[in-house]
Amino acid sequence: MFTLLIAVFDCCSLMRHVTRFTEEIFSALISLLYIFSAFTSIARMYDVGGHSRATGFLATMLAFGTYSVAMYLRSVKKSTLFTPSIRSLLGDYGVTISILVNCIVCYIFREEVTVPMLEVPLTFRPTWTNPKTGKARDWLIDPMGINKDFPVWAIFASIIPALGLTFLGYMDQNLTTLLVNRKDHKLQKPPAYHLDMLVCAVGVYPICAVLGLPFTHAATVRSMAHVISLTTYDTVELQGGGTTTKVAHVHEQRVTNFVIHVLLALSIVCAPALILIPKSVLLGIFIYMGFTSMVGVQLFDRIFLWSVWRADKYPRYDYVLAVDYWRMHKYTIFQLVCMAVVFAMTQIDALSIAFPFLIGALVPVRMYILPRMFTPEELAILDS
Repeated sequence: MFTLLIAVFDCCSLMRHVTRFTEEIFSALISLLYIFSAFTSIARMYDVGGHSRATGFLATMLAFGTYSVAMYLRSVKKSTLFTPSIRSLLGDYGVTISILVNCIVCYIFREEVTVPMLEVPLTFRPTWTNPKTGKARDWLIDPMGINKDFPVWAIFASIIPALGLTFLGYMDQNLTTLLVNRKDHKLQKPPAYHLDMLVCAVGVYPICAVLGLPFTHAATVRSMAHVISLTTYDTVELQGGGTTTKVAHVHEQRVTNFVIHVLLALSIVCAPALILIPKSVLLGIFIYMGFTSMVGVQLFDRIFLWSVWRADKYPRYDYVLAVDYWRMHKYTIFQLVCMAVVFAMTQIDALSIAFPFLIGALVPVRMYILPRMFTPEELAILDS
Protein backbone atom coordinates (compact mmCIF):
# COMPACT_ATOMS: atom_id res chain seq x y z
CA MET A 1 0.00 0.00 0.00
CA PHE A 2 2.79 2.43 0.89
CA THR A 3 4.61 1.67 -2.37
CA LEU A 4 1.40 2.30 -4.31
CA LEU A 5 1.00 5.65 -2.56
CA ILE A 6 4.59 6.56 -3.50
CA ALA A 7 3.76 5.97 -7.17
CA VAL A 8 0.40 7.75 -7.08
CA PHE A 9 1.60 10.87 -5.24
CA ASP A 10 4.69 11.50 -7.38
CA CYS A 11 7.12 10.79 -4.51
CA CYS A 12 9.84 9.63 -6.89
CA SER A 13 10.27 13.28 -7.92
CA LEU A 14 12.05 13.75 -4.57
CA MET A 15 14.99 11.86 -6.10
CA ARG A 16 15.95 15.12 -7.84
CA HIS A 17 17.61 16.05 -4.54
CA VAL A 18 19.88 13.00 -4.78
CA THR A 19 23.19 13.99 -6.33
CA ARG A 20 26.36 12.16 -7.29
CA PHE A 21 27.49 12.49 -3.64
CA THR A 22 24.77 10.09 -2.43
CA GLU A 23 24.82 7.90 -5.55
CA GLU A 24 28.54 7.24 -5.19
CA ILE A 25 28.34 6.38 -1.50
CA PHE A 26 25.45 4.00 -2.14
CA SER A 27 27.04 2.21 -5.11
CA ALA A 28 30.45 2.06 -3.36
CA LEU A 29 28.82 0.67 -0.22
CA ILE A 30 27.07 -2.11 -2.16
CA SER A 31 30.34 -3.02 -3.91
CA LEU A 32 32.20 -3.21 -0.59
CA LEU A 33 29.42 -5.31 0.99
CA TYR A 34 29.82 -7.88 -1.79
CA ILE A 35 33.58 -8.03 -1.24
CA PHE A 36 33.36 -7.98 2.57
CA SER A 37 30.74 -10.74 2.72
CA ALA A 38 32.84 -12.88 0.37
CA PHE A 39 36.01 -12.49 2.46
CA THR A 40 34.25 -13.18 5.76
CA SER A 41 32.58 -16.28 4.30
CA ILE A 42 35.94 -17.57 3.09
CA ALA A 43 37.48 -16.95 6.53
CA ARG A 44 34.69 -18.92 8.23
CA MET A 45 35.52 -21.96 6.10
CA TYR A 46 38.76 -22.39 8.07
CA ASP A 47 36.90 -23.11 11.30
CA VAL A 48 33.26 -24.07 10.69
CA GLY A 49 31.64 -27.47 11.00
CA GLY A 50 34.91 -29.30 11.56
CA HIS A 51 36.43 -28.20 8.26
CA SER A 52 40.18 -28.75 8.03
CA ARG A 53 42.77 -26.15 7.15
CA ALA A 54 43.10 -27.91 3.79
CA THR A 55 39.40 -27.25 3.17
CA GLY A 56 39.83 -23.57 3.94
CA PHE A 57 42.94 -23.33 1.79
CA LEU A 58 41.31 -25.01 -1.23
CA ALA A 59 38.20 -22.86 -0.78
CA THR A 60 40.43 -19.75 -0.79
CA MET A 61 42.24 -20.90 -3.93
CA LEU A 62 38.94 -21.62 -5.69
CA ALA A 63 37.51 -18.21 -4.75
CA PHE A 64 40.53 -16.24 -5.90
CA GLY A 65 41.02 -18.57 -8.87
CA THR A 66 37.46 -17.84 -10.01
CA TYR A 67 38.00 -14.12 -9.55
CA SER A 68 41.36 -14.14 -11.36
CA VAL A 69 40.20 -16.16 -14.37
CA ALA A 70 37.08 -14.01 -14.76
CA MET A 71 39.14 -10.79 -14.56
CA TYR A 72 41.71 -12.11 -17.05
CA LEU A 73 39.07 -13.14 -19.59
CA ARG A 74 37.42 -9.75 -19.10
CA SER A 75 40.68 -8.08 -20.10
CA VAL A 76 41.12 -10.28 -23.18
CA LYS A 77 38.71 -8.02 -25.09
CA LYS A 78 41.28 -5.22 -25.00
CA SER A 79 44.23 -7.45 -25.96
CA THR A 80 45.54 -8.57 -29.35
CA LEU A 81 45.21 -12.29 -28.59
CA PHE A 82 43.20 -14.53 -30.94
CA THR A 83 40.70 -13.12 -33.40
CA PRO A 84 38.21 -10.33 -32.53
CA SER A 85 35.29 -12.78 -32.43
CA ILE A 86 37.12 -15.14 -30.04
CA ARG A 87 38.18 -12.21 -27.83
CA SER A 88 34.59 -11.04 -27.69
CA LEU A 89 33.35 -14.54 -26.85
CA LEU A 90 35.86 -15.03 -24.04
CA GLY A 91 35.14 -11.58 -22.62
CA ASP A 92 31.36 -11.97 -22.71
CA TYR A 93 31.32 -15.44 -21.14
CA GLY A 94 34.36 -15.07 -18.90
CA VAL A 95 32.38 -15.50 -15.67
CA THR A 96 30.70 -18.70 -16.88
CA ILE A 97 34.01 -20.11 -18.14
CA SER A 98 35.68 -19.23 -14.83
CA ILE A 99 32.99 -21.07 -12.85
CA LEU A 100 33.34 -24.19 -15.01
CA VAL A 101 37.16 -24.17 -14.83
CA ASN A 102 37.25 -23.92 -11.05
CA CYS A 103 34.53 -26.54 -10.62
CA ILE A 104 36.82 -28.89 -12.58
CA VAL A 105 39.74 -27.97 -10.29
CA CYS A 106 37.57 -28.80 -7.27
CA TYR A 107 36.56 -32.10 -8.89
CA ILE A 108 40.26 -33.04 -9.37
CA PHE A 109 40.93 -32.67 -5.62
CA ARG A 110 37.61 -34.18 -4.49
CA GLU A 111 39.20 -37.31 -2.97
CA GLU A 112 41.87 -35.43 -0.99
CA VAL A 113 39.90 -32.38 0.19
CA THR A 114 36.19 -31.73 0.64
CA VAL A 115 34.81 -28.21 0.31
CA PRO A 116 31.24 -27.04 1.05
CA MET A 117 28.94 -27.11 -1.96
CA LEU A 118 25.87 -25.00 -2.68
CA GLU A 119 22.91 -26.00 -0.55
CA VAL A 120 20.02 -26.29 -3.00
CA PRO A 121 16.79 -28.16 -2.18
CA LEU A 122 16.14 -31.02 -4.59
CA THR A 123 12.36 -30.83 -4.19
CA PHE A 124 10.22 -27.89 -5.26
CA ARG A 125 8.42 -26.89 -2.07
CA PRO A 126 8.42 -24.12 0.57
CA THR A 127 11.70 -24.39 2.47
CA TRP A 128 10.29 -23.43 5.89
CA THR A 129 9.32 -26.42 7.99
CA ASN A 130 6.53 -25.86 10.50
CA PRO A 131 8.00 -26.84 13.91
CA LYS A 132 4.53 -27.83 15.16
CA THR A 133 3.78 -30.31 12.39
CA GLY A 134 7.27 -31.14 11.10
CA LYS A 135 6.00 -30.56 7.56
CA ALA A 136 6.67 -27.85 4.99
CA ARG A 137 4.36 -24.87 5.29
CA ASP A 138 1.53 -24.35 2.84
CA TRP A 139 2.25 -22.50 -0.39
CA LEU A 140 -0.07 -19.65 0.54
CA ILE A 141 0.51 -17.64 3.72
CA ASP A 142 -2.53 -17.45 5.99
CA PRO A 143 -2.66 -13.75 7.03
CA MET A 144 -4.65 -14.64 10.16
CA GLY A 145 -1.91 -16.88 11.56
CA ILE A 146 -0.44 -20.35 11.00
CA ASN A 147 -0.18 -22.17 14.33
CA LYS A 148 -2.23 -19.66 16.31
CA ASP A 149 -4.31 -16.55 15.65
CA PHE A 150 -2.40 -13.48 14.55
CA PRO A 151 -3.25 -10.73 17.10
CA VAL A 152 -5.15 -7.72 15.81
CA TRP A 153 -2.69 -5.25 17.39
CA ALA A 154 0.16 -6.85 15.44
CA ILE A 155 -1.62 -6.10 12.16
CA PHE A 156 -1.39 -2.38 12.93
CA ALA A 157 2.06 -2.68 14.49
CA SER A 158 3.34 -4.13 11.22
CA ILE A 159 2.97 -0.64 9.75
CA ILE A 160 6.30 0.32 11.37
CA PRO A 161 8.53 -2.36 9.76
CA ALA A 162 6.48 -1.96 6.56
CA LEU A 163 7.54 1.68 6.39
CA GLY A 164 11.18 0.65 6.70
CA LEU A 165 10.81 -1.97 3.97
CA THR A 166 8.97 0.55 1.78
CA PHE A 167 11.74 3.11 2.19
CA LEU A 168 14.38 0.46 1.43
CA GLY A 169 12.56 -0.48 -1.78
CA TYR A 170 12.10 3.17 -2.68
CA MET A 171 15.77 4.06 -2.21
CA ASP A 172 17.18 0.88 -3.74
CA GLN A 173 14.90 0.99 -6.78
CA ASN A 174 15.29 4.68 -7.49
CA LEU A 175 19.00 5.02 -6.70
CA THR A 176 19.69 2.08 -9.02
CA THR A 177 17.54 3.73 -11.70
CA LEU A 178 19.47 6.98 -11.26
CA LEU A 179 22.79 5.15 -11.66
CA VAL A 180 21.62 3.23 -14.71
CA ASN A 181 20.14 6.34 -16.37
CA ARG A 182 23.17 8.54 -15.79
CA LYS A 183 23.98 10.92 -18.63
CA ASP A 184 27.32 9.12 -18.99
CA HIS A 185 25.48 6.04 -20.32
CA LYS A 186 23.79 7.99 -23.14
CA LEU A 187 20.62 5.90 -22.98
CA GLN A 188 17.91 6.60 -25.53
CA LYS A 189 14.87 5.17 -23.76
CA PRO A 190 13.51 7.38 -20.97
CA PRO A 191 13.32 6.21 -17.32
CA ALA A 192 10.04 5.24 -15.66
CA TYR A 193 10.47 5.86 -11.93
CA HIS A 194 6.80 5.93 -10.94
CA LEU A 195 5.91 3.07 -13.29
CA ASP A 196 8.59 0.92 -11.67
CA MET A 197 7.13 1.55 -8.23
CA LEU A 198 3.58 0.92 -9.50
CA VAL A 199 4.59 -2.44 -10.99
CA CYS A 200 6.24 -3.40 -7.69
CA ALA A 201 3.19 -2.33 -5.66
CA VAL A 202 0.56 -3.99 -7.87
CA GLY A 203 2.27 -6.91 -9.59
CA VAL A 204 5.26 -7.99 -7.49
CA TYR A 205 4.94 -7.28 -3.76
CA PRO A 206 1.43 -8.79 -3.31
CA ILE A 207 2.56 -12.04 -4.93
CA CYS A 208 5.71 -12.13 -2.78
CA ALA A 209 3.61 -11.51 0.36
CA VAL A 210 1.00 -14.18 -0.39
CA LEU A 211 3.64 -16.80 -1.27
CA GLY A 212 6.03 -15.79 1.51
CA LEU A 213 8.84 -14.87 -0.88
CA PRO A 214 11.56 -12.24 -0.27
CA PHE A 215 10.64 -8.80 -1.61
CA THR A 216 12.61 -8.04 -4.75
CA HIS A 217 14.56 -4.87 -5.46
CA ALA A 218 16.66 -3.52 -8.28
CA ALA A 219 19.92 -5.01 -6.86
CA THR A 220 22.38 -2.24 -7.69
CA VAL A 221 25.54 -4.29 -8.33
CA ARG A 222 23.74 -6.82 -10.52
CA SER A 223 21.93 -4.08 -12.45
CA MET A 224 25.12 -2.11 -13.03
CA ALA A 225 26.98 -5.28 -14.04
CA HIS A 226 24.24 -5.87 -16.61
CA VAL A 227 24.59 -2.33 -17.99
CA ILE A 228 28.39 -2.65 -18.11
CA SER A 229 28.11 -5.94 -20.01
CA LEU A 230 25.99 -4.18 -22.67
CA THR A 231 28.30 -1.17 -22.94
CA THR A 232 30.94 -0.42 -25.55
CA TYR A 233 33.73 1.83 -24.28
CA ASP A 234 36.15 4.14 -26.08
CA THR A 235 39.62 4.96 -24.79
CA VAL A 236 40.09 8.73 -24.58
CA GLU A 237 43.39 10.61 -24.26
CA LEU A 238 43.43 13.01 -21.30
CA GLN A 239 44.87 16.50 -21.50
CA GLY A 240 48.40 16.43 -20.15
CA GLY A 241 48.79 12.67 -20.58
CA GLY A 242 47.06 9.47 -19.56
CA THR A 243 43.89 7.83 -20.79
CA THR A 244 40.40 7.10 -19.52
CA THR A 245 37.41 5.16 -20.80
CA LYS A 246 34.12 6.72 -21.80
CA VAL A 247 30.84 5.14 -22.82
CA ALA A 248 30.44 4.98 -26.58
CA HIS A 249 27.17 3.06 -26.77
CA VAL A 250 24.84 0.91 -24.65
CA HIS A 251 22.90 -1.82 -26.45
CA GLU A 252 19.41 -1.14 -25.15
CA GLN A 253 17.09 -4.14 -25.56
CA ARG A 254 14.91 -6.50 -23.52
CA VAL A 255 16.37 -9.81 -24.69
CA THR A 256 19.08 -10.25 -22.05
CA ASN A 257 16.74 -9.34 -19.18
CA PHE A 258 14.18 -11.85 -20.43
CA VAL A 259 16.78 -14.61 -20.86
CA ILE A 260 18.24 -13.91 -17.39
CA HIS A 261 14.85 -14.48 -15.75
CA VAL A 262 14.15 -17.57 -17.87
CA LEU A 263 17.43 -19.01 -16.60
CA LEU A 264 16.47 -18.06 -13.03
CA ALA A 265 13.25 -20.03 -13.47
CA LEU A 266 15.13 -22.99 -14.96
CA SER A 267 17.40 -23.06 -11.89
CA ILE A 268 14.51 -24.82 -10.14
CA VAL A 269 15.02 -27.90 -12.32
CA CYS A 270 18.82 -27.52 -12.36
CA ALA A 271 19.25 -28.29 -8.65
CA PRO A 272 21.12 -31.61 -9.28
CA ALA A 273 23.76 -29.64 -11.22
CA LEU A 274 23.87 -26.63 -8.89
CA ILE A 275 24.74 -28.75 -5.84
CA LEU A 276 27.99 -29.66 -7.63
CA ILE A 277 29.20 -26.03 -7.54
CA PRO A 278 31.46 -25.16 -4.58
CA LYS A 279 30.29 -22.23 -2.45
CA SER A 280 33.75 -20.68 -2.69
CA VAL A 281 33.45 -20.43 -6.48
CA LEU A 282 30.36 -18.25 -6.05
CA LEU A 283 32.25 -16.20 -3.44
CA GLY A 284 34.87 -15.55 -6.12
CA ILE A 285 32.10 -14.20 -8.34
CA PHE A 286 31.00 -11.94 -5.45
CA ILE A 287 34.54 -10.53 -5.32
CA TYR A 288 34.51 -10.10 -9.10
CA MET A 289 31.18 -8.27 -9.05
CA GLY A 290 32.32 -6.07 -6.19
CA PHE A 291 35.51 -4.93 -7.93
CA THR A 292 34.10 -4.59 -11.44
CA SER A 293 31.20 -2.47 -10.17
CA MET A 294 33.77 0.06 -8.90
CA VAL A 295 34.48 1.06 -12.50
CA GLY A 296 33.09 4.50 -13.23
CA VAL A 297 32.49 5.39 -9.56
CA GLN A 298 34.26 8.72 -9.18
CA LEU A 299 34.73 8.20 -5.43
CA PHE A 300 37.06 5.25 -6.10
CA ASP A 301 38.88 7.19 -8.82
CA ARG A 302 39.62 9.95 -6.30
CA ILE A 303 40.69 7.43 -3.63
CA PHE A 304 43.12 5.84 -6.10
CA LEU A 305 44.72 9.27 -6.54
CA TRP A 306 46.11 8.86 -3.02
CA SER A 307 48.52 6.24 -4.39
CA VAL A 308 50.02 8.84 -6.76
CA TRP A 309 52.59 10.70 -4.70
CA ARG A 310 53.18 13.58 -7.11
CA ALA A 311 50.16 15.73 -7.87
CA ASP A 312 51.51 16.66 -11.31
CA LYS A 313 51.23 12.97 -12.23
CA TYR A 314 47.49 12.81 -11.54
CA PRO A 315 45.29 11.77 -14.47
CA ARG A 316 43.85 14.93 -15.97
CA TYR A 317 40.24 14.43 -14.90
CA ASP A 318 37.97 17.49 -15.04
CA TYR A 319 37.83 17.77 -11.25
CA VAL A 320 41.61 17.43 -10.98
CA LEU A 321 42.07 20.40 -13.30
CA ALA A 322 39.35 22.58 -11.75
CA VAL A 323 39.62 21.99 -7.98
CA ASP A 324 42.54 22.51 -5.59
CA TYR A 325 44.10 19.14 -4.77
CA TRP A 326 43.73 19.41 -1.00
CA ARG A 327 40.12 20.57 -1.29
CA MET A 328 39.41 17.62 -3.55
CA HIS A 329 40.97 15.22 -1.04
CA LYS A 330 38.97 16.82 1.77
CA TYR A 331 35.77 16.14 -0.16
CA THR A 332 36.84 12.52 -0.75
CA ILE A 333 37.64 11.99 2.94
CA PHE A 334 34.27 13.40 3.99
CA GLN A 335 32.50 11.09 1.52
CA LEU A 336 34.56 8.14 2.75
CA VAL A 337 33.70 8.88 6.40
CA CYS A 338 29.98 8.97 5.55
CA MET A 339 30.30 5.63 3.78
CA ALA A 340 32.23 4.12 6.71
CA VAL A 341 29.51 5.18 9.17
CA VAL A 342 26.75 3.62 7.06
CA PHE A 343 28.84 0.47 6.51
CA ALA A 344 29.47 0.12 10.25
CA MET A 345 25.73 0.38 10.89
CA THR A 346 25.03 -2.47 8.45
CA GLN A 347 27.32 -4.75 10.49
CA ILE A 348 25.41 -4.17 13.77
CA ASP A 349 22.29 -6.35 13.79
CA ALA A 350 20.33 -4.06 16.11
CA LEU A 351 20.95 -1.07 13.82
CA SER A 352 21.04 -2.66 10.36
CA ILE A 353 17.27 -2.29 9.99
CA ALA A 354 17.84 1.48 9.82
CA PHE A 355 20.09 1.12 6.74
CA PRO A 356 17.63 2.70 4.24
CA PHE A 357 17.05 5.66 6.56
CA LEU A 358 20.81 6.21 6.84
CA ILE A 359 21.08 6.30 3.06
CA GLY A 360 18.20 8.78 2.98
CA ALA A 361 19.98 10.91 5.63
CA LEU A 362 22.83 11.49 3.18
CA VAL A 363 20.55 13.79 1.16
CA PRO A 364 20.18 16.48 3.89
CA VAL A 365 23.89 16.04 4.68
CA ARG A 366 24.61 17.00 1.08
CA MET A 367 22.06 19.83 1.09
CA TYR A 368 22.97 21.52 4.37
CA ILE A 369 26.45 20.45 5.51
CA LEU A 370 28.55 20.26 2.34
CA PRO A 371 27.71 23.85 1.25
CA ARG A 372 29.27 25.02 4.53
CA MET A 373 32.50 23.18 3.72
CA PHE A 374 32.88 23.79 -0.01
CA THR A 375 32.14 26.61 -2.43
CA PRO A 376 29.32 26.32 -5.00
CA GLU A 377 31.96 26.24 -7.75
CA GLU A 378 33.76 23.30 -6.12
CA LEU A 379 30.54 21.37 -5.61
CA ALA A 380 29.50 22.05 -9.20
CA ILE A 381 32.61 20.14 -10.30
CA LEU A 382 32.89 17.43 -7.62
CA ASP A 383 29.15 16.74 -7.34
CA SER A 384 28.02 17.44 -10.87
